[in-house]
Amino acid sequence: MSVLNMETFKRIVSALAALPLLAYVLITADFQYFPILAGSIVISLSTLYEFYMISDRGEMGRPFVKTGLFFGLLINLVMYIYAFGKMFGYTRYFGDVDARIILGVISIFMVVILAMQLLTRPLKGGTYSIAVTAFGVLYIVFSISHLILLRSLQDGAFYIIILIVVVMINDTGAYFGGVLFGRHKANIAASPNKSWEGYFTGLLFSIVGFILVSEIFASFFSRGLFTMLESVILGICLSVLANMGDLVESAVKRDGGFKDSGSIIPGHGGMWDVFDAVMFALPVFYYYLVFKGIP
Repeated sequence: MSVLNMETFKRIVSALAALPLLAYVLITADFQYFPILAGSIVISLSTLYEFYMISDRGEMGRPFVKTGLFFGLLINLVMYIYAFGKMFGYTRYFGDVDARIILGVISIFMVVILAMQLLTRPLKGGTYSIAVTAFGVLYIVFSISHLILLRSLQDGAFYIIILIVVVMINDTGAYFGGVLFGRHKANIAASPNKSWEGYFTGLLFSIVGFILVSEIFASFFSRGLFTMLESVILGICLSVLANMGDLVESAVKRDGGFKDSGSIIPGHGGMWDVFDAVMFALPVFYYYLVFKGIP
């Protein structure tokens, strides 16, 4: 078996093994929604750790790994209590938790890493260390933990399915569009081999995919979640946001000299390699639904 076929085989086997578990974690309401909390913690902290390893510059600056992971865990827990606290009576222990608590956690996090830099490390590389530590938590953990908030919405499981499926369809369309039709390079430094044809094909797949998934839910589950116009607009937005997430990860890996973010998932690389495309899409999609008035 050739190397290419072996890698493809690994990707398929890994996907077949992981997708049922991922689907259960993201969709189930069992055990007071603890699976979605556990899933968010595993995905976000694994991705954060990979980012910190890529960004480590030694004496030139290194992230505060343990501190970042601790506050990443704390943000996930706060998101869960905010989303499900009243439903399961956790507010009797923590009081009424609103969105300001997240700002408080982030403020404390910034104070802690600033103090640690000033008191425990040399000035050289300090700005880099602080910036990388903070960026990882805010960009990766804060974004991914919106899975918890998205699941807490009415019909949240359907919205998660739509988001994941459309992002996957966009990625698939972009890949095959680039392979089959790619002629004009996008000349984006973070990913120089990508073509405009690939991006455009992914965009079309994303729009069609969003429409089809929405219609399936309307027909088989009596869930008219989006109008046709909404599906087109959101399909475009999710495609653009997914590509941005992919490019950000590519830029970080190239800067650090890494091909993959890790090796935890055979054939796919690291956790960040798998979930890079949802980083921007998750919070934007969630806040659109909130703005739309979804309870």
